[in-house]
Amino acid sequence: MMKLGIINNQPNKDSLAYVKGLGLSFIELCNNNNEETLSCHEHIGQYIADAKEAGLSFGSIGRWNSNMNAAGKVNEEELAIVSKTLDDAILAGAPTFVCGCNYDDSVSLYRNYCAAVEIFGRLLEKAKGTGTSVAIYNCDWNNFVNNMEAWKIVLGELPDLKIKFDASHSYHAGRDYMREIADWGDRFAHVHVKGAVVTGGRYVDDPPAGMDDLKWPSIFAALYARGYDGCLSIEPHSAAWMFHTERGKAGVKYTVDYISKFIL
Repeated sequence: MMKLGIINNQPNKDSLAYVKGLGLSFIELCNNNNEETLSCHEHIGQYIADAKEAGLSFGSIGRWNSNMNAAGKVNEEELAIVSKTLDDAILAGAPTFVCGCNYDDSVSLYRNYCAAVEIFGRLLEKAKGTGTSVAIYNCDWNNFVNNMEAWKIVLGELPDLKIKFDASHSYHAGRDYMREIADWGDRFAHVHVKGAVVTGGRYVDDPPAGMDDLKWPSIFAALYARGYDGCLSIEPHSAAWMFHTERGKAGVKYTVDYISKFIL
């Protein structure tokens, strides 16, 4: 059965109690730079203890915006830092570790793909046998392995590599998110829940899911058809719905109520 949770990058007793009060079952940690990565690694023991006390698990721990690819070769220093987040995910018992691979314009597309395969291959080797999957995020933030053509190459070479999917990224990029689910849903390890509104090809907002353009009934129908049974992580993202404001909290509650209807 799918589980519903939320991103919470600064878990403490108050924020965890809020998450539990929403009826959610897990939190997700997302590190966006080296400073956040090292801070998370330093405090992961306390995060785990506090989450356990609150009755919550970790759905995913990940790293965005890394630079592990340096001119088509592995940036060993950066990989070592990113690997700390994988260590945290394993320690926390998170089923999924998420990251991406940056593109380096100084070398060919082929060399970039070679670097991506080596980087993800080494992370997979580290995670092997731990119960934590390695997944590529489908956002283009410092990551070029975010679409079906790239997945054919990288995931084709690495059969154990998974996908963290967010339909809003595909929609904003003009890709067919329903086809991506239909063709690649069996490789999904983690799914983000975030709304998206576009008009005239122009970004408008990422409002609460259910108050947006995405076809959520069809998304869930396709996820069920492809056997997805993992975590659904709410991502409060909009400047108009800031998480700490009353409107933002109302928006999260709206999404919890809306998305819960599809969890059968």
